[in-house]
Amino acid sequence: MRLSNLSLVLAIAATAVAQTPQPKMGAPVHGLTAPQLARFNAGKVDFSHVFQVSQGLGPIFNQTSCGSCHNHPVGGAGGQFVTRFGFTDGKGNFDPMAALGGSLLQAQAINPACQEVVPAGANTTAMRVTPSALGMGLVEAIPDAVIAARETSPPSANVSGRAHLVTPLETPTGPLRVGRFGWKSQVATTLTFSGDAAQNELGFSNRLVPFDNAPNGNAALLATWDTVPDPEDGPDGAGLHFIDRITDFQRYLAAPPQTPRSGMTGEAIFNSVGCADCHVASYTTSNDPALEPALRNKQIKPYSDFLVHDMGTAADFIEHPPVTGGELRTPSLWGVRTRDPLWHDGRIVGGTLSSRILGPTGVIFQHAAFGSESAASAAAFNALSSTDKNKVVAFLDSLGRAEFDWDGNNTLDLADLNAFRVNMGGPYTTDSPQAVFDINQDGYVNLTDLNAFALVYEGDCNGNNVNDLAEVLSGAAGDGNQNFVPDECEFCQTNLGFAGAGTLSLSMCGDDLTTANSRGTLQIRNGPANGFLLIAIGFGSNPQLVTATEYLVPLVPLAALVDYFTLDANGSFRITIQGGGNLPVNSWVFQAATFTGVAFDLSNALSVSVGGF
Repeated sequence: MRLSNLSLVLAIAATAVAQTPQPKMGAPVHGLTAPQLARFNAGKVDFSHVFQVSQGLGPIFNQTSCGSCHNHPVGGAGGQFVTRFGFTDGKGNFDPMAALGGSLLQAQAINPACQEVVPAGANTTAMRVTPSALGMGLVEAIPDAVIAARETSPPSANVSGRAHLVTPLETPTGPLRVGRFGWKSQVATTLTFSGDAAQNELGFSNRLVPFDNAPNGNAALLATWDTVPDPEDGPDGAGLHFIDRITDFQRYLAAPPQTPRSGMTGEAIFNSVGCADCHVASYTTSNDPALEPALRNKQIKPYSDFLVHDMGTAADFIEHPPVTGGELRTPSLWGVRTRDPLWHDGRIVGGTLSSRILGPTGVIFQHAAFGSESAASAAAFNALSSTDKNKVVAFLDSLGRAEFDWDGNNTLDLADLNAFRVNMGGPYTTDSPQAVFDINQDGYVNLTDLNAFALVYEGDCNGNNVNDLAEVLSGAAGDGNQNFVPDECEFCQTNLGFAGAGTLSLSMCGDDLTTANSRGTLQIRNGPANGFLLIAIGFGSNPQLVTATEYLVPLVPLAALVDYFTLDANGSFRITIQGGGNLPVNSWVFQAATFTGVAFDLSNALSVSVGGF
């Protein structure tokens, strides 16, 4: 885009109405009140807290903090595994071997005497990979009846998902709820998830599960090594328990973004081959007045039906009655672009998203397993052209991608801003790579999108806690070279010092002014409001004391003395300087001065190199 067009963007972007960007993965949901946001942040701290034995860790456990497993980002999916085991008698009966500590193996212990092992009699084992908690409160807010309806009215003859009715730990006398979390949909609420995980993964007993697990079922070992009275969780200064704190964090986690938000060809193909029979795109959360407004009556797109389905030979064969060993919950696809490993047991690991989906043992291959309900849709997918398969992968890559995140690293930084500037224009489609910048999906990357980008940009090169793009668009920072980066963060002309006792400061930053088409910003700060301004320019420097404390640095006689500028109401002045050109490179000395009516205040001096062919 031409500089003149960029100037137009900078001039009017601040007045453009921007669509609100989606929260990044790991961020809080939009619309929280200040107290709710404070509870989210406090819960995030507890979620990452590393437990010690003296605080109730163990005696057997899998990790020392919630964030150790849910770590990509904090609260998201992870690459940690746990082991499940049991005994299958060959007649379809499964024994979780609860008397020997099953079906969950705790892999760590506070003392080797407590270390659990898979019992010798176990003939069925499976790994489970950490699921994501992103968007958890929104999923919890989906009405039970909406999920259950897909069991009684399946979308296709190929699938027959079942709702898993469970009793939340916090309401042991009922009513039953439709499960939606965990690989067997065995959990219906975030609080149950927190209480169960605290006890089983951390060995941290709490009011919902007020006892610790016995190592491989050995009550004597538990009595010896469980030295902290149960329940180990209790109220903090605000009356909230650990499980309440981490529930706050998980309930208020935003849903992963989807960019572009809709309209990709790959999603239409995804739907056409039957993937959407189980990976249902959209729900509206309950309008129950008891829900926080940030969670109530919100459209979300998790891409799951939350039912359990028979996955044939690709299942885990661990039962959670009434869910059979062959059944698994349809995992949500939001955020799938960054999940590595994939599948319930992490059998698909490494490579790119494309290789994890399309590879010889990838997601599509697993869906085609013998006896799996998803085999028909896998066959339909395999019949697609390579082009159409790649379009589906591109759609999956949009699930979890933040708007404006050109390089896809979940950080909105200078690399993304530079790419935005290069790609301004259009028209683009929702399948174009540039669609990541087109927040309002009008086909063009323009000032409206730029204004929205300024709401979430993360660069702060001058460390003043205001993002650089917002500073530039508001006019608070100079951007003479019009690259959306404050000039003061780029190449700066040499500061010769020699400032006196006053406060006036002079800088000239941006491009190297000896290069073609270069521009920078001459900026003066900390002068008197609406003060009279002088700028002295000399061929060289010859510092000489002109007051008791002030030095005039440019060589006298001066090459120029500019005296028709005034400072603004903030005591500042800014002007764009053009460099390059068809002149030899010359070095000049600049210095500014103001006059208060009583005394002069001289700024520092600069050595400015300008010109060039």
